[in-house]
Amino acid sequence: MIKPKNLDLFEERLPWHGFGTDDLTHGVRFLPLSELIRKAMIQFNWKHSIGFLAYDLDRETARFDWEDNPHIPPPNILILNPNNGHAHYLYALEKPVHKYEGASEKALRYLASVDVAMTETLKADPGFAKLLCKNPLSDRWIVIYPRQEVYDLDELASWVDLEKYQDRRKRLPAVGYGRNCTLFETLRIWAYRERRRGKPYLSEELFHLCVLGYAHTINADFDTPLPHSEVRSTAKSVSRWTWRRLSAEGFNSWGNNRRSKSVTTIQGKALDLRKRIVDTAYQCPTLTQEDIAAMMGCSRMTVSRHLQAHKQM
Repeated sequence: MIKPKNLDLFEERLPWHGFGTDDLTHGVRFLPLSELIRKAMIQFNWKHSIGFLAYDLDRETARFDWEDNPHIPPPNILILNPNNGHAHYLYALEKPVHKYEGASEKALRYLASVDVAMTETLKADPGFAKLLCKNPLSDRWIVIYPRQEVYDLDELASWVDLEKYQDRRKRLPAVGYGRNCTLFETLRIWAYRERRRGKPYLSEELFHLCVLGYAHTINADFDTPLPHSEVRSTAKSVSRWTWRRLSAEGFNSWGNNRRSKSVTTIQGKALDLRKRIVDTAYQCPTLTQEDIAAMMGCSRMTVSRHLQAHKQM
């Protein structure tokens, strides 16, 4: 029997070592791939790479929800529990999104926004940790493949309402990968402030321990905390970057550079406005200063000042 290509893709993207179990009440074990693929519940993404978005639908109608609701994108893999009708929906991403140190924060924020919105659209369990899913390679489950083509994030985004998550100044809800973004954003702001205060941390290692402790405090406030490995990784990335790039002296230097660039930008805009005012005045000598001010979107005093400055040059 030929396996569906989505099942092949799922198997290809499994981590070489990951967490798995046949019964969650007995805990999970960290297993090599050869053992992992035989478990009923398995880790489906690499630690720092997201190739599948997964959602937990704990209701008897989960098998048909994507067909009955025109606003739900058809999943690539639907894994159904035959005993209660509950299901996991898996959406395969054309290009996995990475969350290791140095990866694009913008791409992860975009993915997290889509993930939070998808959770709302599907009315999926917001507490789903997204570490383990039902294994579609296991005979324990009924597996359906509603869609063969993989998704890119833009296509998934077109199915959901992202408007309220587009302002990057606002934190995402602590749901799914929104937790990763919330942890990172909250932690880095705290670490920057702590480093700029010039507190006498004796070493980078001690600073990292303080950042890690605060990261665990943030994580403890989530309804479904992130795995400790995720917290450690984020704390390491934030503390390393902050320690090496920021200090009280370094921040003052950065601020001076920003102010210098702002002054240069403002001066450049003023010179550009002066050129446009002068050119207009010479090309159309019948225009009054009020007319030129209305055309340029500025006050008559500004027009007068620029014309006077030009005459004194």
